[in-house]
Amino acid sequence: MFSIAVALPAADVNYIVVDVRTREVVKQDWPDAEKPIPVGSLVKPFTALASKGPFPEFVCNGSVDRCWFQKGHGQEQFRDALANSCNAYFLELAKNVDAHSLAVVAAKFGISAPMADTPDARIGLGKDWQVSPIALTRAYCELTSRATEPRVAVILAGMRQATESGTASAIGLGLNGRSALAKTGTAPCVAQRKHKGDGFTIVLEPAALPRIAILVRVHGVPGAEAAKFAAVLERTFR
Repeated sequence: MFSIAVALPAADVNYIVVDVRTREVVKQDWPDAEKPIPVGSLVKPFTALASKGPFPEFVCNGSVDRCWFQKGHGQEQFRDALANSCNAYFLELAKNVDAHSLAVVAAKFGISAPMADTPDARIGLGKDWQVSPIALTRAYCELTSRATEPRVAVILAGMRQATESGTASAIGLGLNGRSALAKTGTAPCVAQRKHKGDGFTIVLEPAALPRIAILVRVHGVPGAEAAKFAAVLERTFR
């Protein structure tokens, strides 16, 4: 085990490391990694790709808009909303996403589509969109390979901002000043020993041309906390 296992019991932390170019698993400590599970907000980029028209601006008023951040994020562009993993913004965006378009995007990236046709399911709230950890990691590898596509470019910019000032800010910059891309999420726990929720973080580095993708799950913490453990692993593989 890496030093990531020191801070929590080994059973509470799982990870997968994938070579972005070959899509091969480099290192893994995740039982049943091919079994679909809820992954929370890590599905948001794919919902964004299925949306129509330009990404809107939106004012997040916090809990009244069903955002996890009670005080609200205020006025946001898409890039800010992705970096902040703003539920209010994405619930509004998801209202204009149809099931067929989302299924097409999901198939393109090799992941399953939501089991329910609701805005909540489309942004990863609850258990109605489940994706296997390995498929999800490879989907993000595919996402970075499409960096020249305009909508993908904005998504990747939001993921970079997440490491600088958003929910994945624990990733930050490495000792050599190299930046990364990241997305966090929180989902219902599926472990036998139930926790309040599971935190997820996916990291791809370096940001300019990712070569390694790391997906981390930590039981019993939100996604922003899982990012701290992802940071330890990410620096191990630099």
